[in-house]
Amino acid sequence: MAKLPLDADLQTLSMLLAVLLLRLSHVRPDPVSSAPADDTFRRSSAALERDFRTSHHVGDYAVALGYSPRALTRATLTATGTTAKRYLDARILLEAKRLLVHTAATAEDVSRTLGFGEPSDFAKFFRKRDGRTPLEFRAVARGQT
Repeated sequence: MAKLPLDADLQTLSMLLAVLLLRLSHVRPDPVSSAPADDTFRRSSAALERDFRTSHHVGDYAVALGYSPRALTRATLTATGTTAKRYLDARILLEAKRLLVHTAATAEDVSRTLGFGEPSDFAKFFRKRDGRTPLEFRAVARGQT
């Protein structure tokens, strides 16, 4: 079987990611979840999507929306099965991976884009959650290892 060119591999990965994100956007938790928690999660999720590049703290979202961090965590747990902090970190990590695979940005550029004060903080964040450095992830994702 012939190996696809790198451009074709990247385009395939991009399309698969789009399909995965579309499928995940339609995943629903247990239908007995309460409406107020759903509204709280919907509002916090929208704020997170808008501001995750500049704020990495659940408390910031809680203050901006008029909730306690605990209320956001309860609503996020109900909606997703994970804590608000893990949900936020997963979104930041997803964007970091997207930028590393689909752009020529350096890890330092990605760090700045995602609001990390120091590139080393971004590298620690990434490694803790993915198990690899940003550049190791990029090399594997692009088939360069």
